[in-house]
Amino acid sequence: MGGRTKAALPLGDTTVLGQILATTAALDLPRLLVTGTGPVDADLAPLLAASGVAQTGDRYLDSGPLAGLHAAFAATAARRVLLLACDLPFLSLEFLLWLLEQNQEVGSVVPVDAKGRLHPLCAVYDANCRADMEKALESRQLRLQNFLRAIGARQLGPDSWANLDPHGQLLTNLNEPEEYEAARQWFASR
Repeated sequence: MGGRTKAALPLGDTTVLGQILATTAALDLPRLLVTGTGPVDADLAPLLAASGVAQTGDRYLDSGPLAGLHAAFAATAARRVLLLACDLPFLSLEFLLWLLEQNQEVGSVVPVDAKGRLHPLCAVYDANCRADMEKALESRQLRLQNFLRAIGARQLGPDSWANLDPHGQLLTNLNEPEEYEAARQWFASR
């Protein structure tokens, strides 16, 4: 994205992070922003400060999203964590409520898209995975997809949430400039 932090990219009248925070504001859950172990990007720092959302940092150096999940669990006594990436601007409150509901009687849950890809950065993790998470971090087994499979997370196929994704873009993340440009145009037209 031209060296810019994805969360700080403009999107409509806000930023990518602002859009995610607006979507999650109505959830009856504590919210927490997890940052890496290094200094916070200059574009992102003022957004984090202005968000009013509590923040914590990773405790495992260079360990990616699994370290972020660990930091989230370490910062809260919550029984479950809804882990969301900072580049998922199309998430809806209805989808997130549905996803949380799927976790009520089982352990961790993860949506699976039409191509069979797990979306571990839009998943609900149950606290019963903490011991396995610590082992994975210590042994440097850091891939969240592998971790979800190892803990037996329930996979939620696209047919189970298709009605919550009328535009077919719910789990679109912004990894490429073209994806960001399409998102920017979509939000500008709303």
